[in-house]
Amino acid sequence: MAKMEILNQEPISCEPWPAFSTDTKVEFSIAHNGNAILLKYKIQEKYLAAREVNNGDIHNDSCVEFFVAFDDDECYYNLEFNCLGFTKIGYGSRRENRDLISLEMISKIGFSSRINSKLPIEQKGYHWEILLVIPKEIFVHHQINSFGRLQARGNFYKCGDGLPQPHFLSWNRIDAAEPDFHRMESFGRLEFLAGEEA
Repeated sequence: MAKMEILNQEPISCEPWPAFSTDTKVEFSIAHNGNAILLKYKIQEKYLAAREVNNGDIHNDSCVEFFVAFDDDECYYNLEFNCLGFTKIGYGSRRENRDLISLEMISKIGFSSRINSKLPIEQKGYHWEILLVIPKEIFVHHQINSFGRLQARGNFYKCGDGLPQPHFLSWNRIDAAEPDFHRMESFGRLEFLAGEEA
């Protein structure tokens, strides 16, 4: 896992909806080992909340998300995580009628999270990070032998719908009138390399 620290940190900095402007800072790194996706987020934000449980309304908490569609699939997975590692995963072609992944399957995800509230005085708020190990078995609607050379589309997000100051950040730009992460047309291209990096 130490190798995650040397990977490029990608910012999640698009603010598609100016009405929800925020000074929240987010970056992520992603890799794979063939059998699992390794995903790390680092966040600095003013407010922190973790009230939800697995397959609950995780987006209302301090939340990071990863949406992914493999190959040319018209459906996608939404993986949502709060700062304590509670998780929601669904699958489908649109926001409505998502097929939720079982709690038993969710329990296979490994994670480590750290929260630091001791920021400098001029930076009131919280810094937290979460490292996720997402095994290929999580993607129950696909038979993935290895992530190596796999083609996908996806987007990475940070939100907090239920925070005192809600915010919605994305990695790839979203064109929509109202906050909505369930927009496959806004997914960017993802290519999992043959080695350990993705």
